[in-house]
Amino acid sequence: MTTTVSDLRLAAERLRKALAEYESFLSGWQDANEPLANDDHATPAEPDVTMQEVTQESGVAITNDVLERYHAASDAVTRYIQRARDQTDSDWSEVVAATEPVRKATLAVHTAGYGSHPETGERDYLLPAELCLARRLSMNAGSSPVTFADRIAQYGAVANRFGIDADVVYHPGSGHDVSPSVAFPEAEVTYVDVDVAAMDDLAAAGYAARLADATAYSVDGGADVIILRNAGLVEEAIVERNLRAGGWVLANDHLESAHHVAGMDRIELVGVVPDDWPGVTPRIETTDLDSPYNEREGKVAAQAGPTDRTGSPLDLHVFHERTHRGHARSNNKEPP
Repeated sequence: MTTTVSDLRLAAERLRKALAEYESFLSGWQDANEPLANDDHATPAEPDVTMQEVTQESGVAITNDVLERYHAASDAVTRYIQRARDQTDSDWSEVVAATEPVRKATLAVHTAGYGSHPETGERDYLLPAELCLARRLSMNAGSSPVTFADRIAQYGAVANRFGIDADVVYHPGSGHDVSPSVAFPEAEVTYVDVDVAAMDDLAAAGYAARLADATAYSVDGGADVIILRNAGLVEEAIVERNLRAGGWVLANDHLESAHHVAGMDRIELVGVVPDDWPGVTPRIETTDLDSPYNEREGKVAAQAGPTDRTGSPLDLHVFHERTHRGHARSNNKEPP
């Protein structure tokens, strides 16, 4: 089914209306559940358990409706983006503009139910789990900044092999993963995600974390390295907007990020780090390279003729800007 801009506007409007009903319910629910003022003469009333259960059930139904509208809106965006990918030459700035109303509404869903506690000022989920949209959508609820030894090893091996001296690294859709900060200790690493709790946790730990929709986010001055791992984002728009001249993109294909990056004219595949390498140091393949893993065919589809290599969606693909051959250092300097 072809999705039009009108379809996107309708999906956004339906989601906004569902959010408004949700917020209206919360306003009444929170008022009803406020503690009594500090008054010695106040006598607490016996709670009406039946009424509380009915109210809670009503709230869960409203919350579920918001989530249903959220997924419908997200699906509409996905179909629209796929249509752009199917075209020979797409203007990604137009795609970003067309999907903006839906993405703004979905970002509001990701933050609903999270905020500052009115008494302590601490940032946290403020609602019961079944009523808290932010918690129900989070892939990282209750987590804290985390690093992964295998990812650090992969990034470090790639930097050494290709002589990447990055000043700025961008990790959109990062969640709580701060492995790039360990792999690129001299670089300024920016993390962007719609997971409000994850970004709060990273910011509190001193990382440059931004609550934002990565599709429309711009890194000030661009990035030398963009890392796309398990993100499921509009990778073309992110790379087009943020990759510096001579820059690098590191992407796996769990959610087809590498597949999408491989389709960009300005980008070429220069290396693959297998997910399951033997020994201590990751192996980097630089010859007879294939395009990223194609899950529908169950094997890696070759860029120029078939090969015997099979791949995994968790392999790390190393991309470089085509106009800067010779694997120049990615700090906006001209190649030697």
